[in-house]
Amino acid sequence: MYTSAVWNVKEDHEDEFRRRLQESVDAASLELPGIVFRLLRDVENPRRFVSNAGPWRSLEQITAMRDSSEFQASMASMAEHLDSYEISTWELVAEVS
Repeated sequence: MYTSAVWNVKEDHEDEFRRRLQESVDAASLELPGIVFRLLRDVENPRRFVSNAGPWRSLEQITAMRDSSEFQASMASMAEHLDSYEISTWELVAEVS
């Protein structure tokens, strides 16, 4: 299982958004060993970011993380810097390495 989010950041809030997301990921990574977190920035639209994380052990692990007070506080701290966002959960169906 993997998670992703598309983040549309308010103009001139890009650095603060990245800082707050990094703080959130730093804290989460201590409690979620083995989960790789990435943040990508759109080259053509520098206010648009995509994050992804995984692999997660189960959908229940993802749900528990999203229901946690830490995740809710993290989302609240980023909200003022966002125009919109969309969070998704993915299942791996193919992989090539």
